Amino acid sequence: MPISKDEETALYEEFLSSPDSRLIAPPENGAPAVNFGGNWRESRIWEGYLDASLVLFRNIMQREPQANNLIFPALFNLRHAMEVALKWHIQYAGGVIPKRAGHDLSILIGAFRKTADDLDEETTYISEYMLNRISELAFVDPRSIAFRYSAEVNGAPINIAPERWDLRRLYFTADEISLWLDGLSGQIDLSQDAEYQALLRDG
Repeated sequence: MPISKDEETALYEEFLSSPDSRLIAPPENGAPAVNFGGNWRESRIWEGYLDASLVLFRNIMQREPQANNLIFPALFNLRHAMEVALKWHIQYAGGVIPKRAGHDLSILIGAFRKTADDLDEETTYISEYMLNRISELAFVDPRSIAFRYSAEVNGAPINIAPERWDLRRLYFTADEISLWLDGLSGQIDLSQDAEYQALLRDG
């Protein structure tokens, strides 16, 4: 539940009255806090970047003048989420991330496909539709720099083509990708369940 304006004002006043000026400090007096403990970090990273991209896309659609400011972090978050999610699911399914993969989505898509090579076609967790959408972003931004920097190290501009993108498609497709990735670990579990696979074959 979002905090109210009054609650935000109260938190800000407490912040101003604190003698601690550090950026990173333990919470005081029950202030909101983030906890980095636990073993959830890897999956929460891609989930968080996906959620952040959707929040930003939604804000862009609601406040069109802000589009120029928010579109780059929105697209970077989406692309980074795709990268980290593919890596996480490859490993979750027992696959191997190629050493040369780096930020290359195309290589990761290939490795993701390889983890499903031995599955029956009707039970595979591969979604051609979703992988094709990820491939589109891989083509536009093969090195994961187009939404982070405006120029190469040598000063050459980083061009983005095509120049005009349908924001509605970005938002709703990102939402579809998010739903697919959220359910993917369950699909992988079922694809590795021998009894479930036998039931599908006998059915």
